[in-house]
Amino acid sequence: MFVGMGLLVGATVILAQDAPWLKGTTDEKLKTLAAIQPGLGTVMIEYSNRAGNVYYAAQAGNWGLAAYQLNEMTEIQEVAENTRPARAKALQTFEKSALSPLAKDIVNQDATAFRIDFDKMVVQCNGCHRANGYGFIVYKLPDRPAMPAKMDVGMKFAKADLEKLVGDLLK
Repeated sequence: MFVGMGLLVGATVILAQDAPWLKGTTDEKLKTLAAIQPGLGTVMIEYSNRAGNVYYAAQAGNWGLAAYQLNEMTEIQEVAENTRPARAKALQTFEKSALSPLAKDIVNQDATAFRIDFDKMVVQCNGCHRANGYGFIVYKLPDRPAMPAKMDVGMKFAKADLEKLVGDLLK
């Protein structure tokens, strides 16, 4: 929701300005802006980077970072749902069936269940690629996280704090 609002506010600001590259009527300007929004492939690069970060953070017991990265996955997914509405239902189904179990595992700080559910998420992810004619795109957990951060920070995480970070996935 916040992502959609940000895009709307940004589009409003751009439409109000005289940008030399943005010409025509308001409707023509909106079509131009819509045409340059990131495609699903671009969104999925960030999505996959964050998935790896979620995994490595959870394995290191940095449940706060795992929760944050999982929440960020859902936010970038909202971009795809808005810019590629034909894919929205499949993405929302994936969120409920694959990401919600990970959120529960994170809140429960259960590394064993997380690993099982992460593996199921990867199977679902690759199954979706095949079902949509992109079977040549195969997600594989990277050898290390994409983000240069210390995954094991030795912190304790309260269940309530983790629930705040992934709350929408727990509904």
